[in-house]
Amino acid sequence: MKKKEIKELKIKILVINHVPEVDLGSYEEFINSDRHYFERFYFSSLKNPPSVDKYDALWVMGGPMNVWEENRYPWLVQEKLFIKNWVLNLEKPFFGICLGHQLLGEALGASVVKSQSPEIGFKKIYVNRKFSSNNLLRGFSHDMRVLQGHSAEISSFSKKEVSVLASSENCSIQALSYLKHAFSVQFHPEVVDETIQNWISIPKIKQDFHSALGENGIRGIIDYQQKNKRSLINGAKLIYENWLNLIEKN
Repeated sequence: MKKKEIKELKIKILVINHVPEVDLGSYEEFINSDRHYFERFYFSSLKNPPSVDKYDALWVMGGPMNVWEENRYPWLVQEKLFIKNWVLNLEKPFFGICLGHQLLGEALGASVVKSQSPEIGFKKIYVNRKFSSNNLLRGFSHDMRVLQGHSAEISSFSKKEVSVLASSENCSIQALSYLKHAFSVQFHPEVVDETIQNWISIPKIKQDFHSALGENGIRGIIDYQQKNKRSLINGAKLIYENWLNLIEKN
């Protein structure tokens, strides 16, 4: 389908947030600019989730919790069931970032474990050219630098329908696709000016960043974002446009 036709198709996206400080970032502007519709929902609100029939796509964002912390965050149980139904039973379009990536992995039967080497800051990832025709990262250089902020990761998959789209030196599954409708990334393409400051307002994230980078290191990643904001936003938009093209094509 031509790009103009995709632009004319308006989709309704349900965005699952976990904390207000980890939000859509640059994607909010892209979605609004294209006049798509989105609505945020927090499972932590303990409200009944919206009807799946109201939405064309599901996005699941990041957060400071881990996928295995159901005892601390009991609402994770319901959220996991919602994601699993959406991806496996309904087979409707999905996009996940960081925690959303890991929740997709678990829904697909993978293990999510603590990282041996947590990734925090701007790090290189390597795109798998084997899946160029169905790759969320199509159009990126083989090695690109992206914002990381995770101490857990997907360890392995048994489902043959899962494709690993990118990896890094310390994390083998940086991006994935399942069949032709579900996609996710471990890194944070949505970064904008306020992203990192918002993150470190959360005590757990600030502690993780300070332990990994120190105060000067945190300032360094903020400076890197400022100096490279245009290329980072362009990268986020490319992922967004690739996702729209992939779900429309399939």
